Amino acid sequence: MFTHALVATDLGPSSQGIISCAGQLGVLGVRDAVLVYAIDLNREPSPADEATFLGQVESLEAAGIRVHVETPLGYPPHAIVALAEQHGAGLIVMGTRGQGLFQTGFSGSISSDVVRLSPVPVLLTPQSHIPDTETGAAACTRMLSSVLVPLDVFEPNGRLCSLTCDLATRGIDRLELMYVTPFTFETARERREEQAAERLETIAARTRESGARDVRTSVVRGAVLEVLPERVASGDYTLVVLAPGAHDIVDRKIGSVASAIIQASPIPMLLTASEQSHAGA
Repeated sequence: MFTHALVATDLGPSSQGIISCAGQLGVLGVRDAVLVYAIDLNREPSPADEATFLGQVESLEAAGIRVHVETPLGYPPHAIVALAEQHGAGLIVMGTRGQGLFQTGFSGSISSDVVRLSPVPVLLTPQSHIPDTETGAAACTRMLSSVLVPLDVFEPNGRLCSLTCDLATRGIDRLELMYVTPFTFETARERREEQAAERLETIAARTRESGARDVRTSVVRGAVLEVLPERVASGDYTLVVLAPGAHDIVDRKIGSVASAIIQASPIPMLLTASEQSHAGA
């Protein structure tokens, strides 16, 4: 599925958990990785930084990943995306501190810009929930055990469906396709729940053909900004797959949903490449 990945590190205390998680990405087919540390022009790397970086290289290599290193200067998102394209990476891996996609700081503006600009999927790993080697490795080792894919079946979702089918080829144990809708007079009159169930089942059939072992569909009543974060944080899932949508407008529905899930999630999140990054391609 993904043979080459780019792994972005900030060399912070919790970055070792992310590196350990990345070392287990053989479950997604990863065999080669570019480890990237973007150097801050206002801060020269210390000997401790260098030691940490070399240690992370060794950790990935010990996990069977072939590693190439890059230490670009300047603002990280542009460097990360450019290097991913340069090295032919099919996946970008980086951490998030659970601040969503519209906050400032490393895990806010940088991850937001990477997701917005990236032509390939981005795997976000929650730093607070995988702070060390053991939990980081476990998070990615069991990533395909129970996968949640929230879908708006009444909007274009071809890229999200294709990514889900690609994951199914890697052997998902349990897959749940979910549509969340408020229960109103309008949705009842339009039979929205019945239509959603039919469309979910069509997508489910595709994932079964791709190799998913146990595929379930669910239409859930409620407010999407409440239901999905609660489900993601429930402990029932090991990976959530999202279509990020628009990131430049905070109150856009799909962007705010992705941001709310990222803030709540204790598990890795795989975000499709945004439509915006392919505009004009």
